[in-house]
Amino acid sequence: MILGSLRHQLLYPNTNRNIKDEELHRLLRQVNLEDLPARVGDFDAEIKWDSVLSLGEQQRLAFARVLRLQPRYAILDEATSALDMKNELDLYRLLQQTETAFISVGHRSSLLKYHQQVLELLGDSTWRLVPAHQYRASAG
Repeated sequence: MILGSLRHQLLYPNTNRNIKDEELHRLLRQVNLEDLPARVGDFDAEIKWDSVLSLGEQQRLAFARVLRLQPRYAILDEATSALDMKNELDLYRLLQQTETAFISVGHRSSLLKYHQQVLELLGDSTWRLVPAHQYRASAG
């Protein structure tokens, strides 16, 4: 989380962009945070975000950024580790509807269904690439 307002959180890294509140509300609805502006004092509230938001809320806010920016590529490092399966499913489905190619770093087997390939890094400095539907974790 960066220092600044809720608007800055959603617009990061382009915090000087002028986006209508209606668009920000739409983004928050998509990531199941529609009540956030009312809870914190609207989009221009500046608070210590990592103290106010749960880790799951922070993860959903980060997804809102990716959905707004729709970068060509995104690397999601444990991006849903604090979320329940329903929120994880909803967020990955939204991401799959964009043109963003994404790589997930994580340990949850539930992530497999959102990917085509699994790159497993093995303990002896080797690796293997396996189609996601065939993947079974290595022992050890």
